[in-house]
Amino acid sequence: MSGLKRLVLPFAVSLVLVIFIDILTNGVTSKLLFDSNIYIGMAERGFARELRISPTVYRFVPPFLAGGLHHFLGLSIYKSFKVITYIGAFSQLLGVFLLVMHLTKSEKSACIGMMSVAFSLYNVKYPLFDVYRPDNLAYPIILIAAWLALKDHFLPLLLTTMIGLQFREFAIVPLLAYLATKLQHQFDRRWVGNVMISMIGLFIAIGVPRLMIPAVEHAEAVQLSPTAISQVIGLLSLWPRNINIVYIVLAYFLPFLILYRRSQLRNALGEIPTEQVRYLVYYSGIVLLFVVVGGTDLERFATYFFLPLAVLTGFLAKNQSVSKLALVLLIQIIFNRIWLPFPVREFHLMVDFYAGWSNVINTASLWRFVELISLAILGNLLVHFQPSSPQKTIPEAGKN
Repeated sequence: MSGLKRLVLPFAVSLVLVIFIDILTNGVTSKLLFDSNIYIGMAERGFARELRISPTVYRFVPPFLAGGLHHFLGLSIYKSFKVITYIGAFSQLLGVFLLVMHLTKSEKSACIGMMSVAFSLYNVKYPLFDVYRPDNLAYPIILIAAWLALKDHFLPLLLTTMIGLQFREFAIVPLLAYLATKLQHQFDRRWVGNVMISMIGLFIAIGVPRLMIPAVEHAEAVQLSPTAISQVIGLLSLWPRNINIVYIVLAYFLPFLILYRRSQLRNALGEIPTEQVRYLVYYSGIVLLFVVVGGTDLERFATYFFLPLAVLTGFLAKNQSVSKLALVLLIQIIFNRIWLPFPVREFHLMVDFYAGWSNVINTASLWRFVELISLAILGNLLVHFQPSSPQKTIPEAGKN
């Protein structure tokens, strides 16, 4: 019973955070829907021919769930997606708390890890703005998969990955990180067998839907075709996009940058097994690869760094005072403009709101980069500032 009681606080905090951020968030307008029009269409009309645009059509589970709520409960399409968004956002935050708690053995670390994810702009606030996106349910699935990977439960991990791939392609990351981690010290018959089973499972999860639901249009930045290499080279040659990737990754890890001290990070990572540290490194590397070869929405791709962000921030928060941790979160809230509504009148205003979109670099994005670096440096100095203790004056000999 004590275990259930310990869940009451994170359960309540997760729910309050979602409701609080939702109150501060406006809704997307029809002119800014873009891909979301396809998800709305799938909720209403399933796999209609005009909706078979890759890769969107292969993220069919969230819109189908929304369609089920719409048809069976009589909810509007918007309310159906909003229910799913709430479930996903709440599950994500609670899952982050539980996973960080499992690794750090600290409720304070788990709370800070959870809040660092909650106050990133695109993990909770943006899904509440554009409720039609499939990422909302992908986050908790990835957390489950990561926990299974850390516990070395291969078959449940593979099954979770196969299910998650019907929500978002990033669901493959925990499995790939697991296989890469095991390769370093377990290159044996068991590892080879797991790789072969994974290939079969991934073919079923990725290949079968694409064979059964042929796309009429491809919108991927890099397609599974003979031109894939040239497409990757083309993306890498876009230097403004590469600069935006650097900005987006640094911006996402702002709480970590504020708390960072090399010695403290080394001590923190020493508290968990080396294999789990390797897993986080591989996980982060694979997410970065996906960001590099992904499309235009770099900000949303970076949200899948939420696992290393929460874990690293949680560990570094362990020995910090509550007041300094509050400062970290305040700086993150200010930079991510959590209290502000998204500008919806024109698309370029939306792009400039956070910056880092595709290969767009302008005056607004340059100022955002300056703001990021300034807040990271100032925050780090304030958090780690140690006032020098006043030295005692030694009286001279012969004087009273």
